[in-house]
Amino acid sequence: MIFQSPHPPVKVPSVDLYSFIVQRIRSQAYWNDPERPVYIDGDSGAKLTIRDFLHYTAEIAAGWQSIAGLVPGDVVAVLSPNDIYYGVASFSVLAAGGVVSPINPGYTQREIVYQLQASGARFIVSDSELLPIATDAARDAGISVKHVYRLQPATAPSPRSPSVAHQNLFDLCQGAPAARTAATAPIRHSGDESHHAPAYLCFSSGTTGKSKGVVTTHFNMVAIVTQVDAFLRGEDYAHTGQVLAGVLPFYHIYGLNVLVHLNLVQGCTIVVARKFDLPKFLCNIETYRIQFAYLVPPIVLNMARYSRLRDHDISSLNFIMSGAAPIPASLARDLEIRHGITVRDAYGLTESSSILLMGRRDTQDPEAIGVLMPSVEARIVETETGRPLGPNQTGELFVRGPNIMKGYLNNPEATKATFDSEGFLRTGDIGHVDSTGHFYITDRLKELIKYKGFQVAPAELEALLVCHPHVRDAAVIGVYNPQQATEVPRAYVVLTERKGCDGRTEREVTEDIIRFVANQVANHKKLRGGVEIVREIPKSTSGKIMRQVLRKRVAEVGASAQPSVVSKL
Repeated sequence: MIFQSPHPPVKVPSVDLYSFIVQRIRSQAYWNDPERPVYIDGDSGAKLTIRDFLHYTAEIAAGWQSIAGLVPGDVVAVLSPNDIYYGVASFSVLAAGGVVSPINPGYTQREIVYQLQASGARFIVSDSELLPIATDAARDAGISVKHVYRLQPATAPSPRSPSVAHQNLFDLCQGAPAARTAATAPIRHSGDESHHAPAYLCFSSGTTGKSKGVVTTHFNMVAIVTQVDAFLRGEDYAHTGQVLAGVLPFYHIYGLNVLVHLNLVQGCTIVVARKFDLPKFLCNIETYRIQFAYLVPPIVLNMARYSRLRDHDISSLNFIMSGAAPIPASLARDLEIRHGITVRDAYGLTESSSILLMGRRDTQDPEAIGVLMPSVEARIVETETGRPLGPNQTGELFVRGPNIMKGYLNNPEATKATFDSEGFLRTGDIGHVDSTGHFYITDRLKELIKYKGFQVAPAELEALLVCHPHVRDAAVIGVYNPQQATEVPRAYVVLTERKGCDGRTEREVTEDIIRFVANQVANHKKLRGGVEIVREIPKSTSGKIMRQVLRKRVAEVGASAQPSVVSKL
């Protein structure tokens, strides 16, 4: 059985992403004012206007071709945290016919070298603070230091003095548009070419070994922007002229699409945060009257439980879209009742160019993630037999649509294993769909805990744990118990401020947590592996729990090592 979106299909033009975005900017009345800011630096207040954005993008694109020597298909790695010039770097590369490979600025030199080599990068655009590590990584990857460019304009001082002089990205500007030649005109991809030409090489999180390069074409990117735009407008979420929080990392597929691409199509201004800081985030909401925020659950959780939240005027913020993991329903209700903020979930993958599911405005069940994006089809498949399932039957989610990646870079085996014979992508996520078309994601296929043959979903227990008054964050994994010859669920929790634990000891609190869970779940879901208190839950930049780090911890100390409290259940 194939499930479809309740929204009508969208028509996706077969053009390159740069041409598509520029055309939409030209047709958007909001951008008629050349001084309208596209991006505002939330720390310094510096602004990048739509006029400068378009000018720099076109002129640097010409310089990529005539000065840097970039040829169509060359890969340019962008190593930077969020910055008002991030979009200029990306779109200038695309306009020149290049391919962008965003790199996590928190990577070690070894990890940067791996992505540079795996992507086949020829150039690097680096944040000024990261120039030393970018230079060293370039040398290790066999990239000429002359091909390392500083992202920020020369007028922006560098906090560190690199060991070698670096060219500035803005030195590639070619001057007046009339000076350009046919050889430096923007590269166009149309028709079938847009379906095959790569635009981005983002790398998957790599939870099962080394990360893989995901080949996202121009058509894929045009599709996802068109799909999400249609959905947001159809649900009356998006309005031209909105001010959005630029908190999500631009180098991640989620932030890249909604904060670097979609905002230009919808006519929105982004207040950019170089790194997340909760008090600063709340101050920016006050200062710039931010109305819409794409976030991840840890931020929403910290925001909802922030003791000084009422000290800030956040009345302008009326909508939060949260991705990466489900938001506990109680927290969403609390933000809506106390602050008038509508909170909805979203779900997607790097392989799907970001969003696949999103919560509707009239969603009745807070446990539902959402419905399919326009033009996306889905199946729920029985994990053991591959048999298609119907509504309210649990299995693995398969998806198909114009936004689905072309494949994994130089990895035909992995690509073949990820798609079925009808072009559906295996998500590796377990869930079901109800009779109204709302999807529920309960866990990752490889993360399910098997307790005596019963399946236990860590995400379900985690959502319950953070509802405990003394738990700020939580993660659950399975640990093998040799005495019972089975996996048992173990929780890792971050407690709220100690003063909020009513003077009880950690042992008393963890015993209470075990009872709290036991009273609300079936027998096989009880925390028989115990509860361990930790300082923080390891998470990726997109907010996903890095369970492999916790499993490694168990492997190093031994599964039999006792956590803070072991359940006697």
